[in-house]
Amino acid sequence: MLYYLIYCSIAAELMTDEALRLLLQQARTRNRELVITGMLVYVEGEYGMDRQGRFMQVLEGSRFLVESVFDKIKNDSRHHEVVVLKTESINKRNFKTWEMGFAKSDEFPSEDTALDFLKSFYK
Repeated sequence: MLYYLIYCSIAAELMTDEALRLLLQQARTRNRELVITGMLVYVEGEYGMDRQGRFMQVLEGSRFLVESVFDKIKNDSRHHEVVVLKTESINKRNFKTWEMGFAKSDEFPSEDTALDFLKSFYK
């Protein structure tokens, strides 16, 4: 049985393109080894008085492996205030050919739009 988990978090600092490339390279290598698929979205915007980066990610795979990877992700110093938005068992992967797809803020007008996009795969 397959499983998915969607979470969001606040970036510890604004991410440069190089930092995002490194993050994706690490995620794709790990996910390929563990047969985890999914997508990462990074959105920058004005939140209150500050400009912040937000991460949103969906992970798919066996429940044990998804939760093991997520345990490492939630302790990563590149972000904080990690909140799980949804988890559920699924019959098939929605990102079956993506070790880790990626989208950046300029592809979404807001954090809500990015989250709606990720959630739309699991209706």
